[in-house]
Amino acid sequence: MTRQIALALAALAALIGATVAAETVVAAPVEPTAQFTEDVEVNSGTWYCAPLARENETATLSISAVGDDPSQISIERVMGGESSFEQPIDLEPKATHEVEFSGGAETAGFVVRWRGGPAVASWRVDTVEQRLGTSCAQSPAPAWVIPGAETTIGSSARLYLFNPFDSDAVVRVAFATSEGRINLVSSENVSVPAHEVVDLGINELQPEQSDLGILVEVEAGRVIASGLQRFGQADLTNVELEGVEPPTDPTAPEGRATLPASGAPSSRLGLAYAASGEATTAWISIVNPNTRPASVTVDVSDAIEDSTLAEEVVVAPESVERIDLTNVSSAPDFGVTLTSSEDTPIAATGFVALTGERRRVTSLAAVPEPSTMNAEAVAPEGSAPEIALYNPGQVPATATVAVGGTAPDAWSSIDLEPGAMQLLPFEEADVAAGGPIEASADQPIYATLRLSSDENRADRFLALPLIPAEVWEGSADAPAPVRDRTLDTRPVDFPAEQNR
Repeated sequence: MTRQIALALAALAALIGATVAAETVVAAPVEPTAQFTEDVEVNSGTWYCAPLARENETATLSISAVGDDPSQISIERVMGGESSFEQPIDLEPKATHEVEFSGGAETAGFVVRWRGGPAVASWRVDTVEQRLGTSCAQSPAPAWVIPGAETTIGSSARLYLFNPFDSDAVVRVAFATSEGRINLVSSENVSVPAHEVVDLGINELQPEQSDLGILVEVEAGRVIASGLQRFGQADLTNVELEGVEPPTDPTAPEGRATLPASGAPSSRLGLAYAASGEATTAWISIVNPNTRPASVTVDVSDAIEDSTLAEEVVVAPESVERIDLTNVSSAPDFGVTLTSSEDTPIAATGFVALTGERRRVTSLAAVPEPSTMNAEAVAPEGSAPEIALYNPGQVPATATVAVGGTAPDAWSSIDLEPGAMQLLPFEEADVAAGGPIEASADQPIYATLRLSSDENRADRFLALPLIPAEVWEGSADAPAPVRDRTLDTRPVDFPAEQNR
């Protein structure tokens, strides 16, 4: 009898084990199929707007809905270890909303979240004669590359490290010079507390550099990096400069420009707008963040044969190279393409300086890869807007430009020959300023918005590259999102009401 009980218990144990094993197999993740991914789509996103307004200045944050569906907008202000939310905004398709913020003793950054239809966001600061602006960043990155800083006497550069997240971050700040990489003990471990902006003066770390790349490497946490460049005015308030005279070159650039940060260097970059002439000069600052040399080919529209761009430019590892764009194109306004090998992606920033009676300067981030759809938030009233379209490809393109969702007849079908660039004034097409600005084409193109003043084309000079749709839609080469059926899901409230 005892033996029969033992056999029965053993059989029962075997049955339980088999059942557990079967359940384990059934509960294992299954191969994703269409039924799990058909409802997955991009219907929300975030823009990180690093500081722009200084003390006693007012910045305008422009947000435009660029999709076919309404967009719900949440704006979070981050400063001094705290964050607060503005009242949520509902934007109809092709509508624009602008908010003004005053700069104070503490530097503030903003986070713009959208849900529903996609939205784009950009910053600008308007003064009587100058305008400063940039597009907001789409996401944090493990490393940032900032080309184009200058710290010679009379110029100054600043680095902003923006941490809108709930945990502290630590970054290493290094420098790419014409002689190679420079590491400093003083910037080896820079702490960026949660919900704060750290403002670093670059002149104190790397003085007397005529062309400098800033390398920000995130060691812990997440940050958004950006820079600000001042030409022609010293910003070394704590350093004695006895006997040193600031530069008096009448053709030197003067004014402020943003220093855009690249979180994703690319082997192909483009600028839809550059200019060179009697009172205009342009240049590109290229940073090679790799540990091997980068051979870069520079092409421009309406290129002058046998110009200085006829040969490849070799940028040494972790170095910076400045390319002069004077006398490289037969046209006063032209487009630029930079190409390097795929294993040496680069970052670049273009600069255009007006050197006549009114000296102004603007910067443009070189955009990775052209796109068939590009957008910018708004062209403000009184800004004499113009849009530059550049076709870097080998086949003709037909483009359409719409403002506020409407394309005028003159812009409904714009022919762009291979390698051609056109600069189109809004006034000639009888188009009023407004937003959003959308440039689409049947072939990938680059597009840039040029702003100035109704009174003088030199005043309030600013160039804003349009944002490729891949930034908010995601790349077509990215793997499709899939839902893991073994994980529980829960609804998440849109962060728009509570303050931290």
